[in-house]
Amino acid sequence: KKRPVIIAISLAVSLIVFTLLLKATTVFINVPPQAITYFSGGVIIALGIVMLFPAAYASAINKLGIEQRAQAALSKGYKSKGSLAGPIIIGAALGPVFSSCSPVYAYILATVLPVNFAQAFGYIIAYVVGLAIVLLLVGYYGQRFTSRIRFASNPKGWFQRTVAILFIVVGLLVFTGYDKRLQTWVSAHTPFNFDAISTHFLPERAHKVVDGRLLNVEPYSAPEFAGLQDWINSQPLTMQQLRGKVVLVDFWTYSCINCIRNNPYLEQWYNTYKDDGFVVVGVHAPEFSFEKVPANVRKGVKDQHITYPVALDNDLATWSAFGNAYWPAGYLIDAQGQVRRVHEGEGQYKETEEAIRSLLQENGAKLGAPATTKDVAVPITSQQTPETYLGYARASNYAGTQPLADKPTQTFTLPAQLGLNEWALGGTWEVQGEKIIARGNSVLRFNVSAKDVYVVGGAGTAAPVNILLNGQAVSQTGSAGPDVHDSVVTVDGSRLYRLLAFKTFTSGQIIELQVPDGVELNAFTFGS
Repeated sequence: KKRPVIIAISLAVSLIVFTLLLKATTVFINVPPQAITYFSGGVIIALGIVMLFPAAYASAINKLGIEQRAQAALSKGYKSKGSLAGPIIIGAALGPVFSSCSPVYAYILATVLPVNFAQAFGYIIAYVVGLAIVLLLVGYYGQRFTSRIRFASNPKGWFQRTVAILFIVVGLLVFTGYDKRLQTWVSAHTPFNFDAISTHFLPERAHKVVDGRLLNVEPYSAPEFAGLQDWINSQPLTMQQLRGKVVLVDFWTYSCINCIRNNPYLEQWYNTYKDDGFVVVGVHAPEFSFEKVPANVRKGVKDQHITYPVALDNDLATWSAFGNAYWPAGYLIDAQGQVRRVHEGEGQYKETEEAIRSLLQENGAKLGAPATTKDVAVPITSQQTPETYLGYARASNYAGTQPLADKPTQTFTLPAQLGLNEWALGGTWEVQGEKIIARGNSVLRFNVSAKDVYVVGGAGTAAPVNILLNGQAVSQTGSAGPDVHDSVVTVDGSRLYRLLAFKTFTSGQIIELQVPDGVELNAFTFGS
């Protein structure tokens, strides 16, 4: 009776090991992540074709002798001596079999593994647990169960043929990159919001925010700083050294527009209350590789007039210790080292200052007048274009006819039209995981809805980027952002550039960047 359990466990372990080996091959031989997307899309298409034409597949397998060799290998497991060796060998042999012919497993490899290995590995664990449970049910109750679902197991029946066609369609979507565009369209035009659904499956954080309370989390011990380096405006600090002070730990990155708008409030609070036992620690958690360069961060700190302590969290060790997920995010910690308030994103400035004052008074401080007398509305609306990444690893809403492939150079052709929030390329570009680089005189066109438009990018030497709005020079429309002069933004260091500033929220505006050789672009962000 224990034999099916041993086989199921051995199969589960075999599948997990096989997945790790698959991932290791892409890491150690430096296979681009995009390659596994193409491969996996092809695998799903092949699976669909096999299911659609089972007789042709069986004939090919028979001619190649694959089935006979597999049966011979499995038979050794049945004949092995000992109570454990046989079922362990059978389960281990079935692992690669399921990995190569299971549509669910193939779908995970195709759609999740190229983007997020940790998430995909979690899905694989869930998959093998479910697989083991089903196999145990089949093992113990197989005959009675399978006799009732013969329509689903018939390789020539309507059910298998329908699934086969769906597989081919999904494979084509994955292979071409249109799966992301389809998901975006479904989220925008139907009640199915995948982002909202996926949040329900995220791991619980250390804190649970209670709306309507100034100190909005049940107190818990603040984790110690981990992996912080290159301290700015301060010697290295630890949470233990900061006991007795009220501390605001702020996760930020210098090219993030939300952080840029948030930082003046932190600076104001620091200057107002630092003599009363208040400290701000800016934990700089990079989103792009250029944000890991200490010189770039120091320039960002200087340009934004930040005087409170800042440290680089290039390995996201402190970010992980706090269980953080947002830029910006503030963790307010009392004098006993307990986290008492958490706020993610912009806004709630008045409430946050009131919480700071409350904890300082709790610690015995005698305070003067508050620094902030009123709150401000966060400049974000549901109608504005979402933050848009341009590198192939996280690109969204790309509408070009040529795929965003990891190539030294690629020539792109602009489409005749762009839908709302869609962008495309023209000319020659080099596409990397987190950025695109102009190679020659190149063009980027974007259909945006926003009040303010920003782009994150950089260049080795100062380079002029011309900007057109609906085919006209920006200087003629009166919509130029602070970094634009005579319809030109000069891109030099790696940072955020303010391109457009409409008087009010404006929808369906076509912006065009005429980008010279060597300029790098990472992402667009927007404000309302």
